[in-house]
Amino acid sequence: MGSSYPYVDELRRAAEELYPQMVNFLVDLIRIRSYTGEEAEAVERTLTELRHIGCEKVWMDTAGNALGQIGEGRPLLLYDAHLDTNEISDESSYPFPPLEGQVVGETLYGLGASDCKGGVAAIVYGLAILGHLNLRPPCTVVAMGATLEEEAEGFALRSLVERDGLRPDAVLIAEASDLTLRIGHRGRCEIRITTKGRAAHASVPEQGENAILKMIPVIERVEAMGQNLPSDPLLGQGTQVITQIRSPNTPNSVPEWCEITIDRRLVAGETVEGLFRQYEEALAPLGAKVSLPVQPVRTHTGLRLDDLAFFPGWTIEESHPLVQAGRRTYELLWGRAAPVRIWRFSTDGTYSAGRAGIPTLGFGPQEEQYVHTPEDQVNLRKVKEAALFYALFPFVYAEIFDQKEV
Repeated sequence: MGSSYPYVDELRRAAEELYPQMVNFLVDLIRIRSYTGEEAEAVERTLTELRHIGCEKVWMDTAGNALGQIGEGRPLLLYDAHLDTNEISDESSYPFPPLEGQVVGETLYGLGASDCKGGVAAIVYGLAILGHLNLRPPCTVVAMGATLEEEAEGFALRSLVERDGLRPDAVLIAEASDLTLRIGHRGRCEIRITTKGRAAHASVPEQGENAILKMIPVIERVEAMGQNLPSDPLLGQGTQVITQIRSPNTPNSVPEWCEITIDRRLVAGETVEGLFRQYEEALAPLGAKVSLPVQPVRTHTGLRLDDLAFFPGWTIEESHPLVQAGRRTYELLWGRAAPVRIWRFSTDGTYSAGRAGIPTLGFGPQEEQYVHTPEDQVNLRKVKEAALFYALFPFVYAEIFDQKEV
């Protein structure tokens, strides 16, 4: 295990001793409905648990995130896992009632188990293991039960950093990774393209200008653009797809406007300005207007965080000290090399890494195939293993961080 970390076996024993308590906490979270913007009860339950496990400081920030801190000094590590969930579409399609929190063997079924309440339990009980052993980390560690992620990745984290002034040296995101390290993902944004015509009665179409017909060459140009989108050696090529087309709801009139919506998946380094310029230069000659919509966001505390619906992609080099600390922690715990991959979906890393440039790493117990499906579930032993990782990681990273600072 390495002589620098003689307490690894103690961490394992503490994780096992706290296992029933961790399961009870996670079951409680599953039983709380916490759709985006409606997370107040789940936040309060998380704050209660953070106090119970002995965090030195527990608070809710202005955006309504639940936060608990242990240790002090640099580096400041932020553990991020979100409390909000997607909405239930058809309860009858779930094998168990989605808000029941049914445990079968070592598997917990329920809404948000895989995205991302299993991750919340992992980061909270990473801190709980240290508290149980009275083992203080050599740095500051903050666990964050985040809000708003399902509809506006990173908006609540941005508020914590930019409004409340807590800027971490590194962020670990406990989204679904099946106990592997994740070093990036593509971003996303929504683009709207509008053509203008002139309304007229459908009985005299020659008196109008049909905005739908004007959209035809625009769509052809957009499709051609899709063959030459930016690419990244790790994330692959960006993609785009036209997902909606709209016009006035007047079937007996020549439409005076037509709008299409494009879902654009972004590689690392793409910016709002560059993206807008790319589409405007291609489509303005066809008389089309390009716009990026604003994402309306209201927190459960009533705070407005509206901003452009632009969520950057990001990567981190495998040679980065944060990734090396993740590898070392993994090897100390399980005696083998850590698998390193990328995510196919988006996370709060769109802000921490994509916008704020904060080194970010992913690691969580949940499995991606269950995210946003009626089979939503998490393996409870994997949650315990993830908590163990989060308990050990501050010691490993602080040692590497100190060497880097020197």
